[in-house]
Amino acid sequence: MKAKTFFIAVLAGVLACLGTFILLLSLEDPFFVMRGIGEGETALFDNQRYQMAGLIRHQDYTQVVMGTSLVANYRASWFTEGTGKETLKITFPDGWVTEFDTALKLAFRTHPQLDRVYFCLDPNILIRPDSERTVELPQYLYNQNPFDDVEYLINADTYQKALSSWLRRRLVQTLPLDIAYVWEYTYDFSREVVLEGYRRPEVSGTTLPGDAYLEAAAENLDVICAWAEKHPEVEFVVWFPPYSILYWDMMLREGRADAILNAVEYAAQRMMEYDNVAVHCFLHSNYITDLDFYTDHIHCCYRLTRWEADSLMAGKWRLNGENFPACLEGLRERIKSYDFEALLAS
Repeated sequence: MKAKTFFIAVLAGVLACLGTFILLLSLEDPFFVMRGIGEGETALFDNQRYQMAGLIRHQDYTQVVMGTSLVANYRASWFTEGTGKETLKITFPDGWVTEFDTALKLAFRTHPQLDRVYFCLDPNILIRPDSERTVELPQYLYNQNPFDDVEYLINADTYQKALSSWLRRRLVQTLPLDIAYVWEYTYDFSREVVLEGYRRPEVSGTTLPGDAYLEAAAENLDVICAWAEKHPEVEFVVWFPPYSILYWDMMLREGRADAILNAVEYAAQRMMEYDNVAVHCFLHSNYITDLDFYTDHIHCCYRLTRWEADSLMAGKWRLNGENFPACLEGLRERIKSYDFEALLAS
């Protein structure tokens, strides 16, 4: 075979393989880079940090609800039906505030009509400095440079993932977007389950200074408040979720409770300074002592997440200058006077 003929044959083979790969990717785009997911379609949702970028780019929405695994069991349809605004859920397991910042920046760039943001600010992420972050979003999927998306198109892992996704569709149930990343179906929620899984820490014997977490909280609030400042036309609804009473038992025994509550107080006060930020607090609701709503010390069931969503949309449990001091002071007194020994002995 002549060299020229051989070269043409090899080139044709390479192009044919590339064409096959591109066709596969157009049919089975595992990270939604080329398109989103249409109404009535289903997909395999198994990697929030990669898949979320494509969903943020391509789905139709005017508001988002976002947060960690505490928001994963929410349904965007609750907010769409309750407010009349098409909604996208954005979740990162064990997420960091800076990750949500990256996602939200992409949402604002691609959806200038975005006018409301619901954000679950749980205390665990409020008090974590970004310097301790151990996970990274794939920046080439979230940035403004379309040319580095080639990293996705020429990556062997992408095609392996696409092929795996295509094969798994025949074996694993695919899901509609509304229940993407919902994990509650695989867990039991009951008092017995929570108490059985609770590992009560030893009393530390020391108490953290009251300002121990204020620096980290200030760093995270700089990010959140920047949203409100850069987008004064957008309404931000931020809420503190109802961690169970066992969380506070853990924090008390580790000597961290006062420092965490001080960080929450600082965050609430700072956010309430903005006219376009509504702050809601469920930390002190009566649900926190009913362990039948929980599967561990912080994660709650469908009934409770639905109640939170309905309360947010109705403007209930919102903090203001009048109820704010009593709210957090009442929570302090409640957790410090609670009979944990009786609870754990029952």
